[in-house]
Amino acid sequence: MLVVVTALYYFSPQVRALPLMPYPLERHAVERIIFLLPVAGAAFVFGQTGGLITLVLITLILLPRAVWLSPSPADAVLETIAVALVGSFIVWAIETQAREKRLRQELSQRLERAYDRLQSLYDSAQTVNSTLDLQRVLDQLVQSTAEVMRVRGCSIRLLDETGKRLNVAAVYGLSEIYVKKGDLVLEQNPLAREVLAGQVIAIEDITRDTRLQYPAQAIAEGIRSMLSAPILGKRGPVGLIRAYSTDLDHFTQDDATFLTAIASQGSIAIENALAYQALDKLDQMKSRFVLTVTHELRSPVSVVRSLLRTLRASYAGTLTPGQDDLVARALRRTDFLQTLIDDLLDLAAGKSEFRASEERVEISLGEAIEDVVRRFQVPAEEKRIALDACCESNAESIRVLATKEGIDRILNNLVSNAIKYTPTGGRVIMRLQRMDGEARLQVEDTGIGIPEDALPHLFEEFYRAPNAKSQEKEGTGLGLAIARDLVLRYGGRIDAQSKVGTGTMFTITLPCQRIGNE
Repeated sequence: MLVVVTALYYFSPQVRALPLMPYPLERHAVERIIFLLPVAGAAFVFGQTGGLITLVLITLILLPRAVWLSPSPADAVLETIAVALVGSFIVWAIETQAREKRLRQELSQRLERAYDRLQSLYDSAQTVNSTLDLQRVLDQLVQSTAEVMRVRGCSIRLLDETGKRLNVAAVYGLSEIYVKKGDLVLEQNPLAREVLAGQVIAIEDITRDTRLQYPAQAIAEGIRSMLSAPILGKRGPVGLIRAYSTDLDHFTQDDATFLTAIASQGSIAIENALAYQALDKLDQMKSRFVLTVTHELRSPVSVVRSLLRTLRASYAGTLTPGQDDLVARALRRTDFLQTLIDDLLDLAAGKSEFRASEERVEISLGEAIEDVVRRFQVPAEEKRIALDACCESNAESIRVLATKEGIDRILNNLVSNAIKYTPTGGRVIMRLQRMDGEARLQVEDTGIGIPEDALPHLFEEFYRAPNAKSQEKEGTGLGLAIARDLVLRYGGRIDAQSKVGTGTMFTITLPCQRIGNE
């Protein structure tokens, strides 16, 4: 375009142009204005530098004719100066618009990165709060960190028990060879020591930094820069998190701030998991203690019960009415003590390690319900309580993966409570049906009901509702806790609905086992 305009400017005849404005212009004046087009084009394509260079060239092209060939040199020079000024304004305007566009794009990108990082922090917080599985949390942290920071990889290392080594706890984006290069030994790794002291350190070029323990392996991995942040717990450092980039001088202050926030999430997850593990260990110790003590108590209590029955049966001589009453009262207390021992044994056994390895088989809930109905038919008739089972057709095919003893204990606890707390002339009904691949079992009674404020505590160990205590003095408060633990162990759920004076309904949902082509 510049060549064409220049040719027209020097070789076209000098004639007056048609009126382009209210005042007619010379052709060369029009051509001087047309010279602004190459300036605008160069500014659009090559930016401010390209526009200014083109403007200088145009000025150099215009001046010779204006000075030596134009019939009116003064007017021609003024026109040339006007072209230069207008051209400068055009370049400035185009560059300003381009700069604003670049700023908007950069701002948009920064906002997008900030949103991604906030979303990552939110997701990490959700993961930390939703699980106590430490490995799952750490894996989520390193993956999301690497993806959001758009780097090669990320790793988390935790201090071992000696506090002298950093072992890999989670890694993402790095080769197995690099991960297995070895632990970070603090005596040999000044960088790790500085990070654990509380510093966030960015290495712009690992080939020029002498603080690394494995620089050759990092170079072979393609890593050129890295950013490290400490993971600080309440009692001091517990490890570090590190991001790896294949670009030199990749990390910014924003990256350091983000990695520090991720490290804080990691510290929360680690401390939560360690606290949970400690509580679980204490719970296991308590369960083992209860198992030991109750096993030791079971034998002497059984002997005492046997001796008391012997006395009541007059095998050691006839008892007076007063003596018989004393023995009967002692027998009732030992019977309750035996029930308590059995419940404690079952509760403690359910929380001990051997339950995890118990062999589960397919259990027909229909058959289990029939067994429970037969077992409690006589106690129900003694209180004139109607005990019924309402199961869908082919109930025997509704099977769950569990143990026979466990299912029997669940149903036994629910039905025995229903009969115990249902007044004479009431009704207890058991229902069973299949819904969406699950077995739904309900035990409903017309008993005394459960107060609304007691429902949230119903499945707690040793808890008994106030109205249940007032009606039945003896009770361990462990039956429903044991039933809940068993249901949860079999992958199900249990809940209760009740109204005082009307009755209670317990609903158990367990995953069904498929049979044949079902």
